[in-house]
Amino acid sequence: MMIINVLQAKKTIGNRQTFEFITSAEKIAIEGETPWMDSIIKVEGELINNGRVIAVKGIISATAKHQCSCCLEDFTIDMEIPFSDNFQENSDEPADSEDDLAYYTGDEIDITDLIRESMILAEPLKIVCSNNCRGLCPHCGINLNTTQCNCQDKLIDPRLAVLQQLLK
Repeated sequence: MMIINVLQAKKTIGNRQTFEFITSAEKIAIEGETPWMDSIIKVEGELINNGRVIAVKGIISATAKHQCSCCLEDFTIDMEIPFSDNFQENSDEPADSEDDLAYYTGDEIDITDLIRESMILAEPLKIVCSNNCRGLCPHCGINLNTTQCNCQDKLIDPRLAVLQQLLK
């Protein structure tokens, strides 16, 4: 768990406090197959007492292991994921429904959920090893990034061959 003691920061408006954690995906309960499973996760950040809330922001550094969705090759990438949230001390007063705040009790803020969510949301929808990845040949399956094949790209589905005649 990543818990920050905010006792000193709460004393005066404008107080700043830095923090740093080194952890793993297992310790922050990222479950299932994740690209960070074997990675060391470093969390660095700062919190600021803004009077009404304590603003927490920082950067997560981790190495992710992925498989390219085009060429199926494994690759690693160093990721820097920003995170931020505002925390308000939990009180008996009714919460304003328009506020997008997280709450804490006592003198400690647990940012484990914030870090977990930021990492999960940072995973790309389409994972490619590079922007110019050529992928696999649809006919023979060879990796076009490493080898050129002799397959013909102009094979026409026999059901559509009649339409080819219209172009002539």
